[in-house]
Amino acid sequence: MPLPHAVIIGAQKAATTGLYRTLSTHPDVMALGVPEVGVLHRGADGWDAWLRARDPSIYERPEPATLVAKLATAMYFSDTLDNLRVLNERARVIAILRHPVDRMLSLHRYAVQRGLESRPAERALRADDVERAHHWRLGSYSEGSRYATAIERVQQVFGDGALFVDYADVRSGACLPAIQEFLGLPLRDIRPVLANESRAPRSMTVARTSASPRLQQVARSALPVQWRAGIRRKLAQWNSTSRPPQQEPLSDDFRSKLIERHVPDVLAAEQVLTRALPLWLE
Repeated sequence: MPLPHAVIIGAQKAATTGLYRTLSTHPDVMALGVPEVGVLHRGADGWDAWLRARDPSIYERPEPATLVAKLATAMYFSDTLDNLRVLNERARVIAILRHPVDRMLSLHRYAVQRGLESRPAERALRADDVERAHHWRLGSYSEGSRYATAIERVQQVFGDGALFVDYADVRSGACLPAIQEFLGLPLRDIRPVLANESRAPRSMTVARTSASPRLQQVARSALPVQWRAGIRRKLAQWNSTSRPPQQEPLSDDFRSKLIERHVPDVLAAEQVLTRALPLWLE
């Protein structure tokens, strides 16, 4: 049974999908057809059935040096990290961190695109809940921007098998040599791949309908897993314009207040990581 040798974890909207697709261009990496291994939120026992349903071709491929998967929110949940460790005790994780407030704004853009949010950014962030986060384990904007406890949790479970990288370094590719070394891969000149760039929806009605839990339940009972994934992807592409959604900037006062609220967590994260994060306080 193929097991993930490395799992990319980290914050929502912190380029986890981009890093996943970037590493998949390495000749010694095999990537899953469906990257988000959400089954690990439920337990390690379902891995084989989940994999056969979503990417059965992987059983026919030659075993690579490194099988890479992704589960962006894993670092926030002890049970999920334990599930990954049970599945493969030698697995390594790469955790991506991003400026807390910038991450919240990016999540708001994504939620608007998907029809999960209709409020302006400042109003939504003041309420601090994603309007229609029906099935998300992290339903607030700020929850995913508090890293200190999550970092400590990952370190406790994986020790030296965890690597923490910054969003900006993933986007620029500056951390790619270190990641390849961490995973024991031959060094290759691979280029960063951008993914999930939020765009404005052509139709909010279509976006909201596609995010409807009732519609998703009907689709689950009527369509195979791979069909559903393809339909969601095509629908999102069709309903996305070529421009980012218009988002009013946060007022300086409100942005300062958001940063101030995160200062204790940033300082705690600096202690756990044993390195300074000065840009996160600006």
